Amino acid sequence: MYKKPLSLHLLVCLFLGLYCSKSEDFIIHHQVSGPGETNSYLLYTVKSKKAALFDVGGRIDTLVSIINDENLDLKYIFITHAHPDHVYGIAAIMEKYPKAKIGISGEEYEDTDLYARWEEALDSALVAAVKESPPEILDMMNFDFEALGEPGITLEDDQILKLGDLRIRTFLSPGHSRGSICFYVGDALFSGDVLFYRQVGRTDLPQSGGPEEIVKSVHRLYSSLSDKTKVYPGHGLFTDIGTEKLENEEVRVESVSLQN
Repeated sequence: MYKKPLSLHLLVCLFLGLYCSKSEDFIIHHQVSGPGETNSYLLYTVKSKKAALFDVGGRIDTLVSIINDENLDLKYIFITHAHPDHVYGIAAIMEKYPKAKIGISGEEYEDTDLYARWEEALDSALVAAVKESPPEILDMMNFDFEALGEPGITLEDDQILKLGDLRIRTFLSPGHSRGSICFYVGDALFSGDVLFYRQVGRTDLPQSGGPEEIVKSVHRLYSSLSDKTKVYPGHGLFTDIGTEKLENEEVRVESVSLQN
């Protein structure tokens, strides 16, 4: 049990139910957003105050307050994939910060037209389930993808993006969707719906790649990143690469030797 007194900043985080992770170079804040209960993240550099958002799934008022209170320069709004529950709140954020650039993979941007036609693309059982859902779910599914506009940055695999002194590396990770992309910075991976706590993303949706493809994508993350890498997924609990290698039954690595 901690015996050190909690800082005012941490007390505020706890009071708001807001997760906060801090390193010497950057800070990550987390807020669950939208009817899809999407994990939205704010990353910013300690020195330069340059910032990026990941997966704006709905209203992120607390993260917006941090951007304003800390006088951050929001450079990017990154999209791990463009399913409606990961972009539902982007239009409102673009109104507040019109200079921020949207970053999305080329494959995923091409598929937004398919996502907009979800009633045609999904099987009849899923369509019926959506239509019987609460009104906010149906509103989310009817998201106007034209609100995204043209991408400010079309993301590719193994691309390096600068955020102040930080280097953000991209991993194109198909499986959950054709253009799913993960972002690695410092000791953190924003994994979208590719890798979860003890699970991987579903692969039965339009333009998904199937179980074999998502397993291949996750194995690439396993082999490329340290086991100490913290994983910040699109939904649910946080985890780390080493633990997932050992305990994720969907993509488990037997007799694994943990990396430093």
